[in-house]
Amino acid sequence: MDGKEYGKLRLLAVLRLLLEESDAQHPLSMAAFCERLARAGIPAQRKAVGRDLRALVLSGVPLRHARKPENGYFLEPRPFTPAEVRLLLDAAAHAPFLTREKTQMVIEKLLGLLSRPQAGLLRGQVTPGGLKFQNEEVLHSIEVLQQAISEKKRVAFFYHHQVIQNGKPALDAGRAFRLSPYALLWNNDRYYLAGNYDKYDSVSSYRLDRMRQVRLLPVPARPFEEVTPYRGRFDAADYLQRTFSLFSGAPEQLLLRCNADLLDVLTDRFGEALQFLEQEPSGQFTAHVEVTVSEGLYEWLLQYGARLCVVAPTYVREEMRRRISRMGALYGGTS
Repeated sequence: MDGKEYGKLRLLAVLRLLLEESDAQHPLSMAAFCERLARAGIPAQRKAVGRDLRALVLSGVPLRHARKPENGYFLEPRPFTPAEVRLLLDAAAHAPFLTREKTQMVIEKLLGLLSRPQAGLLRGQVTPGGLKFQNEEVLHSIEVLQQAISEKKRVAFFYHHQVIQNGKPALDAGRAFRLSPYALLWNNDRYYLAGNYDKYDSVSSYRLDRMRQVRLLPVPARPFEEVTPYRGRFDAADYLQRTFSLFSGAPEQLLLRCNADLLDVLTDRFGEALQFLEQEPSGQFTAHVEVTVSEGLYEWLLQYGARLCVVAPTYVREEMRRRISRMGALYGGTS
């Protein structure tokens, strides 16, 4: 190896040390650089390391020099702060659609965005927890679906549900789907694909943890403009706000009368789309919002019991009445 190649190797090693070892609380001194380089089999003098550091600064590397707590050099800003990495770590750790093995793999990659001292502080604090599904294909499915959405192509996959076999939950044989994909959605700790099933003129949602053998088809996707009110861009945020548990259905203006203690619940759910019409002296209020009428909507409404009443439209009000009546009959009688 000639002197020029040796210098390039040393420069890359200095940059790697800055990425892996340094931060504002742990700057690397010239002596530390020389000692670590020698340990890696790359002996270097202080002047040579100084030239490498100047070259990195000229190339745009955000190098900083500190005198406290120690005299040395470190990178700042980094692409991600420890707080930002912590948010991503928690998201991965508690995402049920990632298996424990995939979760741990993602955690280690995220920790690699920090210096070793910073990563060491977080490593013991975040571990895969809670419910975890056993679909090892999820990350591959995301890659295929992202490509399909970008290239406006259809996808095919098998969609599975749980059945009871030998007294235990198990996956059924699955049902084949061909879909025009429009958006990937994270909702209530589940990952979904929103798209158009060939047989219908609507958008439906499918959980990625239930999808297997996802593949890209050489067939153009159906434009979402044909099955949604969106033009030019599929508005995923609006779609999530209008649907409940991502059930598909017909759009409708819903008029509600609610107890005052539900104000936070409704504003958290609908934001500025919630329009207030009247507030009574008792604190009760009336408001309306555009939603998608579906099984998910009825389940969402029923959870608030007598604190919320559907005023209109009539068919939604009557369906609520029927469901409440069936629940009353189910719990009626003597035990």
